[in-house]
Parts: sequence; C-alpha cells; structure tokens
Amino acid sequence: MTAAKTSTASRAPAPRRDMSESLRGSVDETISLFYLGYRAGVAGPKKVLDKLDFGRPHHRILYVVARRPGIAIANLIDLLEVSRQALHRPMRDLIAQGHLMQKPAPTNRRLTLLTLTPKGAALESRLTDLQYEAFARAFAAAGPEAERQWKAVMRALAEQVRPAFTV
Repeated sequence: MTAAKTSTASRAPAPRRDMSESLRGSVDETISLFYLGYRAGVAGPKKVLDKLDFGRPHHRILYVVARRPGIAIANLIDLLEVSRQALHRPMRDLIAQGHLMQKPAPTNRRLTLLTLTPKGAALESRLTDLQYEAFARAFAAAGPEAERQWKAVMRALAEQVRPAFTV
C-alpha cells in the first residue's frame, strides 16, 4: 500500500479557532464586506422587484433563463440548487404576469422548457443593468487590478461549491 499524499495544497484551511488574531480579524472584515457588498449589489434590483411584489428568486430565474433560453425546468432546479417546490411560486408569478413562457420540449413532451417573453426580457435587462452599474462603479473606484483579483477570489469561492459553474 502507498501512503496517502499530504500536500499543503490539498489540506483544508485551518479552522477559525486556529487562526491568529490578526488573520481572524481580517477574515471577519472580509465576511462583513462580503455581506454588505452583496446587499449593495442587489439593492437596485430589490427596489424594482419590491414594486412588483417579486423577490430575489424571481430575478435569479429571469437571469438564468435569459442566458439559457429553452432551459428545462429540471436543469433550472439543478443550476439554482433549489427544490421544485421552492421554484413553484416565483415561476407561477412570472408566468401569470407575462414574464416567462413554458412549453413542452418538441422531442420529449415530459420536459418543460422555459423562455422569457419580451416583457420578461425587458425586466431581466432592467434588473441586471442595475447590478452592472453597481459593479462598474465599484470596479472604477478600485481599479482594474482589484477587479481581476476580486474575480479570482470569487471564482475560487465558487469552485468550492460548484466546479466550472457558469450560467
């Protein structure tokens, strides 16, 4: 038998209790900024969604369907990592208000495919444009190198939960 490799690259990071005080403070600040940054990134769309009596799940559905027209409901559930039950209400709202269309797949009528209506595409564009503007302001303030590094950090975080994930 061969001994298991113990490279430092494959080891999980030290638990918080093992961190030095300065590192713990830095990570705490990072987590706080992450939460606040997220809130800033969704603040503009939230105002629009609130007026429509929609929430973040509605925007997430619109965002994914805009980038994957004709996506099967099963694939949307997988991408968003939600249950069929959790997806039901926001999808029902989007369909009822004319933002989302569903139709059976031509080759397998058991699959339901989703596409945005022109009204849904306009709403998705409006919501996502608000996020683009928020990120553009932040990246302009921080500079191109900071943007590159931020994307590297976010990509590394994303890889921890869903390798090679893109919408």
